[in-house]
Amino acid sequence: MLSKAIKYNTNSVATDNKYFLILFIVWPFLAFVFAILNYSRPIAKKIVYLFMVYIGLTFVVNIFADGAEYARRLVKFSYLPFSDFYQMIGGMYSSDTTVDIVQPLITFIVSRFTSHYSALFAVFAAVFSIAHVKSINLLYNRFKENMGWHTYLFMAFFVFILPVTAINGFRMWTAIWIFFYGAYYVILYKDARYLLITLSACLVHFSMISVNALLVIYYFAGNRNSIYFSLAVLSFILPSFMGPVFEVISQKLGGALETRYEMYSNEEYASGRRQTMQQAIWYVSFGRDIIFYYLSIAIMIVGYTYRNIEIKKEDKNLYSFLLLLISFVNFGKTIPSFGGRFQILFVLFGTLYMLMYYIKKPTGRVYPLALIGVFPMLIFAALQFRNAADCINAWIITPGFCLPLFVTEISLSDFLFN
Repeated sequence: MLSKAIKYNTNSVATDNKYFLILFIVWPFLAFVFAILNYSRPIAKKIVYLFMVYIGLTFVVNIFADGAEYARRLVKFSYLPFSDFYQMIGGMYSSDTTVDIVQPLITFIVSRFTSHYSALFAVFAAVFSIAHVKSINLLYNRFKENMGWHTYLFMAFFVFILPVTAINGFRMWTAIWIFFYGAYYVILYKDARYLLITLSACLVHFSMISVNALLVIYYFAGNRNSIYFSLAVLSFILPSFMGPVFEVISQKLGGALETRYEMYSNEEYASGRRQTMQQAIWYVSFGRDIIFYYLSIAIMIVGYTYRNIEIKKEDKNLYSFLLLLISFVNFGKTIPSFGGRFQILFVLFGTLYMLMYYIKKPTGRVYPLALIGVFPMLIFAALQFRNAADCINAWIITPGFCLPLFVTEISLSDFLFN
């Protein structure tokens, strides 16, 4: 009987795989929808991953984002011989040395085969989505423990925080997902082996050195909530308090790190970044701020309610790290485009914390704190969708695999809003 059951299950899985793959070839978007609705099936996760790569393959480059520069650089690299590779890596930034070599390395390899940006962004999406889907699976495995409306809320929101269209800024946002996946194990389970994964994020974007330093400090210092809470409060009152400290550290370390700090803290650079952001995606900072402050307050409230309750060590660990991360984000805002970027990392971990909290709550009840979060989450998700729509090819929702590559390109935003 057991052997028959195993054979039946094996045949059932094989049939699922076949039908999902056929549907993906016939109509990728519909296969993606079915995969979301049946995410517990192993093949569904693979279909979701493939569809993310498909989004990269049919990507519409946003001229206001880093993606346009990636596309130009791919064309430039395609004309250069292999012997110029080291020179290209070293000349990427205003420094003789750099640690974030993943993006130029990928671009160079792709340039050996084609100069068309669709191939480049497909590879970007493939790399980005490995950490992205793995991170989603971490939360999904917890979400299955208690599938109530309140856990659905935070699970769905987590998916919208940093979607695959973020490959328009491939370096920073890929590094964020890699760090999140590794730090999940370091923070919750104190598994130092995953520090290798968090440190690998530095090869994608140099700024991850700073948050890795924060993680290492937390790992050895442990849960010092009284200190972390005081720093968190101070960071809201005196956010510029740590500015001179960052400057001294960059000067002591010297080299590329000092050069980068000077570039990001330069007033002319800051002014240019602000002007570009106002012209292109002025609403993004509003969406980030509203969800940042909601989660900051919600986490404080949840932490206060937990104070006299026996909870798992992993909840305590995550709460302590979040207090430290709030301070890091607020103090980092003195450096243009630095602290704001790490707000997204805080939102990821903050959403995880809220999900872990509500998993322990009975279903069928109304939770005011979760209800209050609906508005900022909807605002953030709507703004993220609006931003993503500039990069999604509208033809991607139609039947026919690769059809968007053979028709006139049109973004989803142009299709919906123009």
